[in-house]
Amino acid sequence: MIAQTTSRDGTVRAVSRGIMPKRFEVKLPDGVPWDLIKTNIEQAEALDRYQTAQITIPYLRFPWYYGYTDPGGGAETYTVICSSFPEWTIMARNQVSWSGAFVFVEVLS
Repeated sequence: MIAQTTSRDGTVRAVSRGIMPKRFEVKLPDGVPWDLIKTNIEQAEALDRYQTAQITIPYLRFPWYYGYTDPGGGAETYTVICSSFPEWTIMARNQVSWSGAFVFVEVLS
């Protein structure tokens, strides 16, 4: 471990030398109707950028992620935080538009 900090709410963050965390960028499509995505946006905003979440990348749905080589077990699971949450706006016909991609970074323990 190289450095460690503790925030006011007790969250401990550590930086280490060695393995680099995986970084995932997810760009949602523009044009999804507001009434279909409103609940998802509210839930994501409530998590903020400090709550961890687990994502699983199944080989059968995303073989290109693994270079078309089954990792054994069929999936990998990562604990991540959202380090960048894009701005969203309502555009024509009550559809949502995104300013960029969500960026998720693996939390290494």
